[in-house]
Amino acid sequence: MKKTKTAIVFLCLVCIFMILSGCKSSEDLTQSTTEEQSDLPIDHSVSIDKGSSQPENPIPTETTNDQQPQYIDESKYEGDELGIVKTLNNMQKALYEKDVEAYNSLVAVDGTPVKVESDFNGYFVSFDTLDFTVKPEPTPPDGAIPVWIEYTERVYGRGGIEKDKQLFTFVFEDDTWKLLYLADYLRF
Repeated sequence: MKKTKTAIVFLCLVCIFMILSGCKSSEDLTQSTTEEQSDLPIDHSVSIDKGSSQPENPIPTETTNDQQPQYIDESKYEGDELGIVKTLNNMQKALYEKDVEAYNSLVAVDGTPVKVESDFNGYFVSFDTLDFTVKPEPTPPDGAIPVWIEYTERVYGRGGIEKDKQLFTFVFEDDTWKLLYLADYLRF
């Protein structure tokens, strides 16, 4: 059990490092977001089909220096899935706005390795596919919900955008769904 926890913690640290790592150009260091939004804007042109591997709308291969995130339409979800989608939208917003405190508030107490202490090196442009039906090995802790997510991200200093996929695992804590850990692999 201790080896499993150690492996999960190590994988979480590696995943976070990979997501948040990257070179910052001087342009990215001086760029800041000063707009405050009370509600998350929804881009209704982005439609996620649960369990589908192909997004309805193609993601552009080039991006401007400050591409706006495309949030998930929350009206298509309910129950626990809706709670997780709200957390994903709030994570996306926190990363885009480089709000460390807001991001860390969305990470579970046991998810300490995925918390950050300084600036972010990128953000999620969109979550393209969410699969709530995955049954990964090793099995997540009791009460945790795994979601296989294909996403598009912008990493500062690399130019353009990149597509990737990971297993996000959430746990219900303090009356909200919070990120417990990330994994780059999925075994069935």
